Amino acid sequence: MATLSASGIGSGLDINSLLQQIIQAERAPTENRLNSQEAKTLSEISAFGSLTSAVSSFKSSLTSLKTASGFSVNKVSIGDTSLLSASATSIATSGSYSVEVESLAQTHSLSSIAFEALDTVVGTGTLTFDFGTTDYTEGTDTYTSFTTNPDKSSKSIEITNANNTVEGLRDAINDADIGVTATVVDDGTGYKLLLSSDDSGLANSLNITVDEGLTAAENIDTTGLSQLAFNIDATNAEQTQAASDATVKVNGLKITRETNEISGAIHGVTLNLKSADIGKPTQVTIKQDNSNAESNVKNFIGKYNELVNTVAGLTQFGGGDGPSGLLLGDTTTRNVIRQIRRELGSVIDNNSNYNTLSSIGITTQRDGTLALDSSKFNAALNTDFEAVSQMFYSNASPSDKDINFISSSSKTQEGSYDIRVTQLASKGVLAGTAVAGPVTIDASNELMNLKIDGVSSGEIFITQAVYADMNALATEIQNRLNGSTGLQEGGVSVTVSYVTDHFEITSNSFGSDSTVAIAANNSSLGFDASAVVTDGLDVSGTINGTVASGDGQRLTGSGVTAGMILEITGGTTGGRGTVNFSKGFAGSLNSMLGEFLSSSGLITAKTNSLDAQIDSITEKREALTKRVDAIEKRYRAQFVALDVLMGQLNVTSSYLSQQLNALPKIQVNNK
Repeated sequence: MATLSASGIGSGLDINSLLQQIIQAERAPTENRLNSQEAKTLSEISAFGSLTSAVSSFKSSLTSLKTASGFSVNKVSIGDTSLLSASATSIATSGSYSVEVESLAQTHSLSSIAFEALDTVVGTGTLTFDFGTTDYTEGTDTYTSFTTNPDKSSKSIEITNANNTVEGLRDAINDADIGVTATVVDDGTGYKLLLSSDDSGLANSLNITVDEGLTAAENIDTTGLSQLAFNIDATNAEQTQAASDATVKVNGLKITRETNEISGAIHGVTLNLKSADIGKPTQVTIKQDNSNAESNVKNFIGKYNELVNTVAGLTQFGGGDGPSGLLLGDTTTRNVIRQIRRELGSVIDNNSNYNTLSSIGITTQRDGTLALDSSKFNAALNTDFEAVSQMFYSNASPSDKDINFISSSSKTQEGSYDIRVTQLASKGVLAGTAVAGPVTIDASNELMNLKIDGVSSGEIFITQAVYADMNALATEIQNRLNGSTGLQEGGVSVTVSYVTDHFEITSNSFGSDSTVAIAANNSSLGFDASAVVTDGLDVSGTINGTVASGDGQRLTGSGVTAGMILEITGGTTGGRGTVNFSKGFAGSLNSMLGEFLSSSGLITAKTNSLDAQIDSITEKREALTKRVDAIEKRYRAQFVALDVLMGQLNVTSSYLSQQLNALPKIQVNNK
């Protein structure tokens, strides 16, 4: 028969209460120590969160100072804004210019005859649009000549029974997206199809030829699709607006452009023409605007001061007047602020008197914050804007004019480095066999098919004609190739020229990927198995004596120049001078702060260490619980045994008492 017992029943002791007191006494010292450690560690984690936030905010303020655009801003003022507007880039030079707008650029527009309705059938066949310069006199309807624009290829549209109406033609032309816009206008006499070149300028006039699959004479008559013809053989379409270039005079110098947006007439300035007024020039004034630079520098100073104040609060010594900062004595915090201050106190190697922050009016106050003397800062900008701005952002100055600095990375180290070029970049070239003019292109030799930089041009067709001028034929081949869908979608193009006695097709890209290959022979033009193929080469050389990686015209450094990209645009092989690279304050600080905040940086390493301490405390708590549970189990077993024993003793005691009480009592006679 089982024996049931409950703690304290046998002995009368409050065993549970005793156990709780013993366990609490066992747990309390360790638990209090762990709670104290956890609270302190969590406070430090919070403090480092504040530090991280301040460092990140300071790093963000550097974004606008890492590039030239954060400094260089020019303002443009115009005397008569009805004539033009203007904008200036950072490279513009301050000055005042007299600008006279003589004429505006216009697009070429042609109109069909009036049709009765939108669904009136016009005709079927092929419409071919060429772009170039037209010698046409509108008053006498005299079409003298047409010179093809070498930068634009011919575009053809097939007109079938599905799109041969006035409305269908409009949609077919617009959907083809060939640089021509079609609209339908009801001028009161009927519906006219208006065709306009998308680009303005004399060299973008429209030349429209029609092929209705009929005789040459029927392709230029005034019936069917030929009603839209506008070329040297037929001017059936009516010119409603002649193409024209924009013409302006800048300080008396006449300048012509295809569009009303004129760049380059004034260095770094774009003029947007609105109206012409011959004989009435207006003043365009460019003036350097320092407000953007000052604003960005003030933001930089403000965020730095926030960081300094945050660190001061986290590391302050309270003494007897108050609590000390949570990070008082922390070496990580000291290292972070010390390295930043050391960088701010460095000297920039820019061959200028403006090479320290103090030299441009940024000084350190007694509390460690920075202050800006605006008048001194602006005076420095006005004296040597380039030197002051380049104190902040990463920049490099190659000594060779044919070498351009493209970019750098956080790994690029400051210094002056020698440049040596062992091989210049080149383009892929296909040199055909000798071809003497004139050349007749017909159905037997109109087809060409090439691969440029590995991209197929697909089948293209040279316009059938007799070419006495080999340069004109070269332009035709170039236009057809560059106009092919394959090359346009592939983002590649070529230049075609006639050299001495043969045609050469040259890829417009540089490097080992620059190739020109024949996919279909055309012996009439010299492009067959005997043609000479020369693939392009990547530039090669060294920067700082270390082999650089070549890609096209670009050299990418390694080692101390890792991430530096230089573009070698010309010159010769051999020593090419030096490149002086400086990260500037913003560049250097950005790299430094990025390292602090990186997965292996000072701040991250510290917070990871604190997180590990929290994990350790959690593990110690679990171990404490296990140890205390084991102690409680042992003590409980002992108390239960004691309880049982005392219960037994109590039973024995009761039994003995009963037995003793049952014994005969001895009467004592006192007499």
